[in-house]
Amino acid sequence: MPADADLRVYFDGACPFCRGVQTRVARFDPHGRVEFVDYHNPVAAAEAPFSESALAAEMHAVTDNGQWYVGYFSWAAMLRELPAWKWLGWLMTIPPFRWFGPSAYRWIARHRYSLPGLGAPCDEHSCALHMAHSPRSPAP
Repeated sequence: MPADADLRVYFDGACPFCRGVQTRVARFDPHGRVEFVDYHNPVAAAEAPFSESALAAEMHAVTDNGQWYVGYFSWAAMLRELPAWKWLGWLMTIPPFRWFGPSAYRWIARHRYSLPGLGAPCDEHSCALHMAHSPRSPAP
């Protein structure tokens, strides 16, 4: 982890939605406290104590002291590192948000390849890696 980073986020670097989120988060991270790591990179994936399928299912994040967050709670941890969004990161950890947030997060994570607004959607030519996970992919 870079010396300034306090949180390493394992994300899907081949997903347009995920790359768009990375770009947006970087705008709010003037001190470089969040480092994004593409879990498709074998070296990066080997550093995480999770399988590639677990990393693909939900975002994972680890603090510089080794504490892991998964899914919704990785988002909360990431937001707490951003000065302008710290308040939202803390809000996400209290009821009722911590009760309902994980379900909403999992829905977004499952549908991220087809969500509009953050880049071109995946298709079999540009993103064959994800077609097996996409709700638009034909059944085998």
